[in-house]
Amino acid sequence: MLFSSAPAHAYRTVEIDGQFDTALLRVEEGRYLGKTVPDVKIVAESGETFLSAVAGDKPTIVVLIYYTCGHTCPVTLQNLMQMQIDTPQSDYNVVVLSFDEKDNLMTMAHVKSTMDQIPENWTFGLLQDGESERLTSSVGFKFFFSEQDQNFVHPAVLVFLSPEREVMRYLYSAETRGEDVELALIESRNRAPRLNEIVEMVKLTCFQFDKSRSRYSLHPTLIFGAAGIGILGLVGLAALVTKRV
Repeated sequence: MLFSSAPAHAYRTVEIDGQFDTALLRVEEGRYLGKTVPDVKIVAESGETFLSAVAGDKPTIVVLIYYTCGHTCPVTLQNLMQMQIDTPQSDYNVVVLSFDEKDNLMTMAHVKSTMDQIPENWTFGLLQDGESERLTSSVGFKFFFSEQDQNFVHPAVLVFLSPEREVMRYLYSAETRGEDVELALIESRNRAPRLNEIVEMVKLTCFQFDKSRSRYSLHPTLIFGAAGIGILGLVGLAALVTKRV
């Protein structure tokens, strides 16, 4: 694998000879979880703004893509947009940002035109003048430009931020499950829950994050506990039947 810098662009290029090692794209999560991302400047259709302004005081899903992508990026966006999440849209935000500094308002508008109905809590934007490097490096997002294929090699990952812009969770895959997004949003609130959120917090304690599979799974203690209760119930039932016989 040969890597070379590209002065004309704000990204590295890669010549792929054979199978690309996807491990190169994996975020070293231990270095970034809990870190605060910079308040980068965003160019939206309505003009210039900042990440803090579009994220507000809510947990935020940051989706890093590039608008000329014809493969993973559209699938990631469509999957997230059509996902059934048991969390009101007013309780979180989604910020879609292009890491390709060559993207512009026209390429962004084209992507938006391919989507049926964009939710009100979604913001699309561009990162220019070095802001792409500031944001991607702050979350450990790695991407390379393939000279052979003339497109970017990058991970399909959702980055979850707390209201204070702290990195709380990464979910990989262009087809993330709705239940995983819901739990990651609960986890990203990073504050004392209101009374109507107690049920959600209880739900979160029933699951633990499986880093190897990038998804939440039922906590093992609950599984073993349920199995134990089931066994005790069967033993009790067997004893009752035996007694009656």
